[in-house]
This record gives sequence, structure tokens and C-alpha cells, in this order.
Amino acid sequence: MNENLLGRRLGLLGLVGFALLGALVARLWFLQVMQAPQFEQVATQNRTREIVTEAPRGIIYDVNGRVLAGRRESRVVTLDWTELRDFDESERSRIFAAVAEELNSAGEKFKVDELERRFERARNGSLKPEPIAEDISNELWVTLQERRFPGFNVERRWVRTYPYGDIGANIIGYTGNVADSLTADALNAKDDSKIYTAGDELGRAGIESLFENELRGVPEIRTVEIDAQNRVIDTVEIVQEGVPGSDVYLAIDIDMQYAAEQILADELERARRRDACRGCDPHVADAGSLVAVDVRDGTVMALATFPNYDPSDFIFGMSSEQYQSLLDRPDTPLLDRSIKGLYPAGSTFKHITAYAAIVSGARAPGDVWDDEGVFTIEACTSEEATGCRFRNAGEAVFGFVDLREALQVSSDTYFYSLGETFWVNQDTYGRTVIQDTAALFGFGTATGIQLPEERSGRVPTPENRKEEFGDEFGWFTGDNINLSIGQGDLLVTPLQLADSYAVLASGGIRYQPRLVDRVADPDTGDTILDYAPRVVSDQLLDPSAVDAIEAGLVWVPREGGTGEKAFRGFPLDQYPIAGKTGTAQVNRKADFSLFAGYGPVNSPQYAVAAVLEQAGFGGDAAAPAVRRFFELLGGFTPLPAAPLAGEPDIVFPRSELIGDEPSLADSAVGSADPAGDEADQ
Repeated sequence: MNENLLGRRLGLLGLVGFALLGALVARLWFLQVMQAPQFEQVATQNRTREIVTEAPRGIIYDVNGRVLAGRRESRVVTLDWTELRDFDESERSRIFAAVAEELNSAGEKFKVDELERRFERARNGSLKPEPIAEDISNELWVTLQERRFPGFNVERRWVRTYPYGDIGANIIGYTGNVADSLTADALNAKDDSKIYTAGDELGRAGIESLFENELRGVPEIRTVEIDAQNRVIDTVEIVQEGVPGSDVYLAIDIDMQYAAEQILADELERARRRDACRGCDPHVADAGSLVAVDVRDGTVMALATFPNYDPSDFIFGMSSEQYQSLLDRPDTPLLDRSIKGLYPAGSTFKHITAYAAIVSGARAPGDVWDDEGVFTIEACTSEEATGCRFRNAGEAVFGFVDLREALQVSSDTYFYSLGETFWVNQDTYGRTVIQDTAALFGFGTATGIQLPEERSGRVPTPENRKEEFGDEFGWFTGDNINLSIGQGDLLVTPLQLADSYAVLASGGIRYQPRLVDRVADPDTGDTILDYAPRVVSDQLLDPSAVDAIEAGLVWVPREGGTGEKAFRGFPLDQYPIAGKTGTAQVNRKADFSLFAGYGPVNSPQYAVAAVLEQAGFGGDAAAPAVRRFFELLGGFTPLPAAPLAGEPDIVFPRSELIGDEPSLADSAVGSADPAGDEADQ
């Protein structure tokens, strides 16, 4: 019986064994026969990789076809973290130490911890090799080829070039790298027609940024076969052919831009050397801007800002420490003051108040005002009351002046009285007659220039004062008085200032400042996008009011005017200039020097504005800068050739202007003193 039981148990165990064996055979048959195609596909995928290669970036040219942002091939050492992921930390450290030794021997300064940092950055966000060193020598290339350090390779890559160095850098901009795969995904979510991967080139400022889509080429996508060490064996398929990016042609002449930058730097230097007036703060003069536009179509002639930066420093990436050091500099070189610097306009704003007075009927051009050097608000109960008294610079007394003379000598009290008149008689003139006139000339809104992040400035009104500060801070007569001479909370950019004088010169036609001429096919040169002159506003000004204001502005650079010294010797009879000096006050800073004007008056062609921070009176620093630029525009001084980076600098020709020692300015973005007095000499 026990034997029968044992037999049955063995038989049952055999059946179970046969069943398990059958299941195993069935599973093997299913995997090897039924699913063989699927596994074959997976195996193939494990042997291949899709590689995305950037196409050459488009070229940026000036109006004469000179390359401002080009491209070239470079031998670049790259770190591919995927080839190092299977090494333990000590093995990677030994490899990094050996590579760092070779790099340092070849003059490429690299520490081991920097290579480790690059490895971690790539591992955390990129499937693409990380650039380590560029433009390596033949000797280093041979060494790396011979020793074949795991994870380190030498590739040929297209890199950006900026032949003119920092000239026009605020216009051209610079490129950086797509930081990681998350950033790339965000870019591709907006537009995946030109797919990005981590480490790709990306426009970060200026034209490089605004025209990123045009400048970026269509990347090549190919499937390659790789070996067990992730090395490429063969190309399996070209999924997408690469196409170079389109070229961008600017409307600006790099020689003219260079001249403007040189003039600006020169006059800031002169201002630093000049003694400040008695009781005035010393001239820091470490920053500023000079802007010129063509009155006839809005074409930008120059867009100078000081200080500037060299876009070449960004080509192969910049460490966070290096970038932060640029941001921390008190003179903020990354700030394009021409479109982002916000300044009180000072007396260069007086053409706005004058136009408002004439058109509203508040005061005719021939009406006379008795300038006693000090203006007291009528409603004030005491002359000693705070905020009641406003004075000319140095309390200068000009006597009886009409509009022409008030502009010529920069009589503040003439305009103070208008500011009071407008506010006291709101029922007649409205609450915002000055502000409305400022808007007509383009203040308070961005000009629309083809550059990113242009600021719109600020024209203060009772309404926006209330919105910003509440009922606690109302609008008073003194606010209108400050605004009448371009002080208070008014903030403008140098481009807006030049644009407002272009509007005056054209009789009311306001153009969008034109910086880009066209976008072209890189192979044929055919135009893809054309940027013709564009009228933003064609609301014509009152001709009689324009004539009356111009009659005063033409005397500013002449005998008795605040710009006389700066324009002494300039051929005003041959090339008459209409302009206005300005000296703006900013809290806890020395005076800011301004000048804006246009010429030739008989047939206006160009409007020019300059702002030199903490450089003194408008007639001493900004006016000479504008005068020198008009000498170029009028053909009285030869235009210097912009030097290529690395070549000896070209001495800029200068005329004997003023008898002072030659003239340097933070984005003047400090708030203006609401009760400050205009100082204009």
C-alpha cells in the first residue's frame, strides 16, 4: 500500500514536472518565435542613437555688408558624460586629473574640480557632449587623439565670431547655451520647427535674441549606429537635413556706430577731468548714451551706450561667477542705456511745455515774462514755505523774455509759470495738457525699435500717481512746475529724447526707429523679410508753433545761448542746428548732462541726443558730444573706420572745440528730486 501511494505521488509529481516543462517550452516558443520581431527592434534601438547637430547660425551684417556677427569652425574639446557613467568616482578623478594636466600644459587653464563640475552639469541635464576648451592647438589635438581619454573627444563645431569686438555690442547682443533639457523642452514647446537640445546656441540679447528664430538654422537629425562604448560606428539614416540660419542685415553703419561710441567715451573722459562748479558734486562721469536717428525715415544712425561689453566673452559660455561679476559692477555694462536707461529730461523737455502753451493758448510766443531768477507759487501763504520757491540755476536773472529768449538762455521761471498756469486753470486747459503733449511726441511709450526689452519711460500724471501711491500722495502745483522743465517723476530714454526732436523736425511724423533693414536667404541673398520705414503717428503739429519753438532752439548753440561754447567754430550758417541743453538733477548724484537737437534746420535730416551721467552742465559735456557727431553727419570731419578686434585702435579725429581738457557717466535711473531746481548753464 505504501508502495502504491508512493507510486501515485511520483506520478503526480511527474505530471507537475511535465506541466512546468510544457509551460517553459511554450514560453520560450512565444518569446523566440512570436515576439522575435519586437525584440529584434529593441535590440536594434539599443545599437542606434539619434544625434541632433546644430546648423551654422545666420550672419549679422551692417548696412554696407560688413560682418558684425559671423561664424567659423573651431576644434573643441568636449566631455561626454555617458562614456564616464560606468566609472567609479576615483577612476573618474584619475581621468580628470590626467586631462587637466594635458590641458594646462597646452595653455588651457583647467582644474580638476571644474571638470567634475562640468561632468555633473552635463549628467543632470544633457545628452550632448559638454564643450570644455575651444580653438585648441595641433599639439593638444594630437595628444588627445593618441591618449584617447574616456569621455573626452575633439569635435569640429561652428562658433560665433564678433569681428569688431565690443563695438555695437548692445545692438548685436550675444549668445549663450541652452542650459539643460528642461530649458530645451520649454523652447521646443513654443516652436519645435528648429528643435533645441541642451548645450545648443541661443541668442541672449540684442539682435541675436530678437531674431533668434531667423538666425537659428534647421538642425541636422541623423540616426547613427554605436558600439558598446557609445562610439559612433556608422550613420544609419539622415532623418532631417541641416539648413543654415538666415542672415540679418542692419540699417546701421558700423563706422558711424564706432564714431558715436568714441565720442561718448571721449566726452565722459573730458568731464571727469573738468573741475566741477563751486558747490557742485565732483563729476563721476562713468556712463552715458548717444543716439542719432534719421528724421526722414526713422533709420537709426547710432545707438551708443557706455560702458559696453565684449560679446566674444559669451561664445563658449561663462561661469555663474563671471556673469555675476558683470551684474555686480556699479557701472552696469550689460545695461543698454540708449533704450533701457531712464533719465530725467531736464530742460531738453522744454519744447514739450512750449508746444502745449502755444497750442492751448496759455501763452503766445511773443508774450513776455519777467524773469527775476526766482518763481514763487501764488497759492503759497509764505515765501519761506517749503516747496513754494523755484529758481533758475544760480538764481540768474534774465529780465523780460519771450519764448525765443527763454529757450535760448534756458529761463526756468518762464516755464515754471506755465506749469502753474496749466494746473491752476484746469477747467480751461485740462488736467494733463503737458502730459498729453508729451505723448504726442512719443514719451511714455516704447518706440518699437527692433531690440528686446526696450523701456517705455514714465510720464507722471495725477492718475498714475494715485494708482501707484494711493490718495496719500496727491498731485500739486509743484508737481506740474517740476514737470514743466523735465524734472519730477518724468523719466525718458535717450532714444525717446532723440525721437521727440525728430518729431519736431518733421512737423509731427513719428517713425518707428529702424535698426534692421532685411532678413535674407544665406545661399541666394534674396530678401525673406523686408523692414521698410514705418510711420507710427502722422498727427501733424501746428506749423506756427513748430516755427516759434525752432526760432528759439536755433539760438541755443549761437551767441548768448546755453550751447554757445560747445558749438563755437561749428559752421552754423552752413549747417544750422536747433537744439536744447539740459542739466538734470538726480538724488544723491552729480548733475546729469543732456543735449538734444536736429539739423540742418533748413532741411532736417538727423536728430541727435546725448545723456552723460554725472558729467555736469548740459552745455559742458553733452553738447560737445552732439556737436562732434553733427560734424560727422555734415561731412565736416572724416568718418573714422571701425577697427577690427585685435588690430591697433584708430585715433579718432577731433576738432578744436572748446578749450577745456578733453570729456566719462550708472544708468541714471535714480529718481529725480521732485522739488529740485533745474540747473542749466
